[in-house]
This record gives sequence, structure tokens and C-alpha cells, in this order.
Amino acid sequence: MKLITGFALIAALLTHHLSLNAGAFNDSSAGGGLSLGLIANHGEGSGYSTRRGSDGFLYLRRQDDSRLLSGAASVIGPEANGGAVVVLRVGTGAAQHDYSLKADATSRLTWIQCAPCVPHAPQSGPIFDPKASPTSRLVVGANPICVPAYGMQPAGDHCAFHVAGPGGMSVHGYVHLEHVVDQHSRSPFESFVLGCSHSTVHFQSQGQYAGVATVSRAPASLAMQLAKHGMARFSYCLAPASTGTGRGRRQGFLRFGTDVPRNDMGYQTTSILPPAAVLGDDPAAYYVDLVGVSLSAKRLEGIRPEMFARRRDGEGGGCVIDLGTRVTKMAEEAYRVVEEAVWSELQPAMRVERHGYGLCVRVTEQIKGRLQSMPISLHFAAAEKEQEEATLVVSPAQLYLMVDDDRQAGQQIACLAMVPGRRTIIGALQQVDTRFIFDLEGAKLSFAPESCIEDTVQVD
Repeated sequence: MKLITGFALIAALLTHHLSLNAGAFNDSSAGGGLSLGLIANHGEGSGYSTRRGSDGFLYLRRQDDSRLLSGAASVIGPEANGGAVVVLRVGTGAAQHDYSLKADATSRLTWIQCAPCVPHAPQSGPIFDPKASPTSRLVVGANPICVPAYGMQPAGDHCAFHVAGPGGMSVHGYVHLEHVVDQHSRSPFESFVLGCSHSTVHFQSQGQYAGVATVSRAPASLAMQLAKHGMARFSYCLAPASTGTGRGRRQGFLRFGTDVPRNDMGYQTTSILPPAAVLGDDPAAYYVDLVGVSLSAKRLEGIRPEMFARRRDGEGGGCVIDLGTRVTKMAEEAYRVVEEAVWSELQPAMRVERHGYGLCVRVTEQIKGRLQSMPISLHFAAAEKEQEEATLVVSPAQLYLMVDDDRQAGQQIACLAMVPGRRTIIGALQQVDTRFIFDLEGAKLSFAPESCIEDTVQVD
């Protein structure tokens, strides 16, 4: 009742009430391909400026304190906003615009801020105006897709959605069908199911995100909608931060269907596990079977597969892949083993406490040299019994962050870009320079190392 009442207040702000004339999620097998802009965000806008040093490491520099006090950055540390940004061209006519949306692989519905939006989060570019788009249609509450499993529910005559999140985030709005346009061919994907937010509270937009684009396993996600149209594979390759050599900001691509690269050389494959409701799994997430970890090619004996097992206690467990999480979170028991192994290789380094990080040390040339020879390998169960494990090697450049030392001006400390958690989440920073291919029909995840900068274009 409270949800419906809240939407009644929003409805008073709306000046048009269109009904749905055609069904969504048709079973067309048209196939084809589609590519959307994808930009890796390594922490920009979260209180730090970032650059890739000539030594390969990512350097984070705290920005002006006045920005922090103004609220432009509310989270500092390894869990600050980051990950990846999807550039979505939405609408037709005067309303069509490119929107930067926070990428995500766990949410149930893609949404953007729509006029009128009171209150709204600051974003780059104008707020989308569905009244100005001839192709925008409201989904009626009686439509079969308007159910909680899809992240929606009826609210009067219309279909509403509500998204809650950390820090008191609360997003309310109505569900529309709208055009999304391919950046290559400029051809539209019609009748895309899109949440239109008319009230956005405590959304960490970092002044740029207009909403969230999800490629999760939820039925109304971007990935699953395209799979219904014959594009059951999608792929991305996150480029590293700029080195400051003049190449500028680079945009990669989130590719679907026939746009996914066909080169199968060097790929390793693991299964995408089905969510188990009895274990309290997130039905939208991509679960994979992580079975071990190596440091510098040496298997860490203290880590056991059961540390990453899904649990029945409703407290998480398991291992998922997510574009929207900046750095890897690892189940705490396993994380402590990794941290201790890294620390033992760095001694007698000077350990430094840094809020939000588990392990940081004072940087010297000797320490930097050691770090450069200490990759971590994540071992996943093979997709087929007769195959070897699928191993994702995380290079030192994606594993150790160089951060300004608050106590000694001009000095850096090196921090392990990994944090403990209840569930293991392979974050975006540790996915850099690796091509990932998700096969939704075959329930498989394939990956291989790649120079992702080669699959980008300069955007500014």
C-alpha cells in the first residue's frame, strides 16, 4: 500500500498517460548484433583522480578537499564508485540523447532519471524527457511482465518499479518501452523495457550517472532482453586507465550477438551456475565456481573450495562476476590467507594503516619491484570434466594501487586492491585487459587476456 501511495504522488507530476499497445519480450529469433559504448571507470569522480603510471601501476590522487565537503564525493577508498559505464542512446526525436549509466550485473532492471524527477541526482547531460520521445510508451499494470520477479509491480493503471540500495538509496518510477540505438549501425532496438525514475534519493551518481544499466540474468535486464531477440552472447573488454600519453579518454564496447568477437584462441571456460533459491542466491547474479587462488603461480594451500561455497544461512557466499563492483571482494576467510601471503612476500616492508584497505605498505623501489612480480591467479572449475581449471591471472597492475600517503606529502603507499566480504565478487579493476564472453544459452563464461585498448575509440 505504501508503494502504491508513493507512486500516486509521482503520478500527480506526470502530464501524460500512455498505455502499452504491444507486448514486450516477444520470442523473435532475429539474431544480429548490437554494440553499446562502455567506459572503464577506475575511480574517477569518487574523490580521486587516477592515472596509469609508466611503471604500469594505477595511481590514485586525492582531489581537492573542497570537492569532498561539497558532497561531490561521498565514498573514499577501494570500494568507492567505479567499475564501468554503459553509454546508452535512448529515445527518438528531440529526446534522443546519449546517457552514461552505471554498469551492473546484479540488478533486475535498467533505469534512467526521467522528467519530471523530484528529487533527482546530478548527472551529465539533460534528464530524459519521455514526453519528447514519440516512441516512449508506458507499460500498463496488467501486462504480464509487470511482476516482482522482473523488478516491477502494478500501481494503479501503470507498471511501477522501486529500487533500494546502500546508503538509503531509493528510486521510484514507472516502466516504459523505448528505443535504444546501436552506436555502430544507428539502428534501434525497439520496445526496450526501461525504468523511468521520477524520484531519485541518495543515488551515488558521482555527478555523471543518469541511472543504472544492468546486464544481469534477471528477465528484464539488457542482456536477457537481447537474448530474447536471438543475441544470447555478450562480451566486453575493460581498458586500463589512461597513461597520460595523449591518447585521451577511451570508450570500449559492450557487444551482443554477432558483434561478439569470434576468435576462440586462448579462451578458458567455466560454467555459469544456476542460482539456488534454497541457498538464498541472488537470482540475477552470475555465479561461478571459484576453487582456489595462487600467488606468483604458487597455489595457496590455506584456501579451500568450500570457502567460496554458497551457503544456506542467507548471508551470501558463492562467487559472482560484476562490472558494477570496483575492486574484488573475497570471502573473509580466504581473503585473510591472501593478505598474509602477500604480506609475507613484502617483509620487511613498512606496513601502513589506510582506511578502507586491508594491506598497505610504504612504497620504495625495492617494494615496487617485488609487487611487479606478484600476480594473483583465480582458479575456476572447468566447464567440462575432462578440461583443466580455468585460470584468470590478475596482473600486478590491476592488483596493487598506488595511493598518496596522507601523513607524508609526496610519498606513496601501495595497497592491495582487494577487500574482505561475505560473498566473493570479482570486481571490474581485476577484469581489466581480459576479454569476457557470456554465453547465456550455454550457461558458460569464457575469458582470455587481451590488450583491451585496441578495442576502443577516443571520445574526448
